[in-house]
Order: sequence, then C-alpha cells, then structure tokens
Amino acid sequence: MKRRIFTFFYLLFGTLAFVACEDELAATITDESLKEVTGTWKVVSLTRNGEELAQRLDLSRFRITFNPDGTYALQDKLAFAVAGPGTYKLNDPQYPYSLILTEQTKEAQPVKFQFPVIEGKRQMSLTFSPGCSSNTYQYNFVKEK
Repeated sequence: MKRRIFTFFYLLFGTLAFVACEDELAATITDESLKEVTGTWKVVSLTRNGEELAQRLDLSRFRITFNPDGTYALQDKLAFAVAGPGTYKLNDPQYPYSLILTEQTKEAQPVKFQFPVIEGKRQMSLTFSPGCSSNTYQYNFVKEK
C-alpha cells in the first residue's frame, strides 16, 4: 500500500514539474529581432579565397555607410561588390541571408550577408565574387561609433 502511495506522489510530482517547465519554455521563446545595419561600418578583415589581405592592403580608410533612407555611400576605393553610391536592402529584415546593393544606374548586386556577434561586438560579414567566380572576397566590418 505504501508503495502505491509513493508511486502516485512521484507520478503526480513529475507531471506537475513537466507542466510547470512547459510554461517556462513557452515564455522564453521569442521572435528574432529585425536586423539594423544603418550607420558607418569599417573593415576589420578582408580575405580572398581564405587568404588574409590586411597585410597587403590599407583597409583603414575604407568605409560603407548605410543611411536610414535606404541609400549607401562608400569612402575610399577597394575591390568591392559595387564601385559607387546607390541603394540597399536586406532580402529579409528578420532572417536575412543577403544584402542587395544597387549602384546608381546599374544592376542589383546581391552579396551573402551574416550578422554575428564576435567577442561581444556586432559584426557584419559580406561575401561575394566580383567578376571571376573563382575569387571569393569576404569583408568583415564593425560599426563605428
């Protein structure tokens, strides 16, 4: 008889614990926030086909500025997906995988987009192949303050 009572209480306790945890799990699930890229971004690393190019090129002056009105501007010249100013948009503001750059009077250029947090800082990674598909460039940016 005591064994049945203990078994009953264990089952009751287990059921209550499961139901309580289920409510807690439901409360912690949230939607992904919209990605915000507005601001000025500077290059922290540049690779071509996996080879670091920072030792060969001066990356200190290159910047890309994304304005709230959907336009962008470049400062300095580097081999980049676009050569001049234009408009930009993320393919999906909540779960983007590409950034679409449209240089004035030219065709849109989609570039692979990642938005990781590395060492506590938000970074933006853009990957593309300008012209020759055998060369892949990856630019990693941090936002300027």
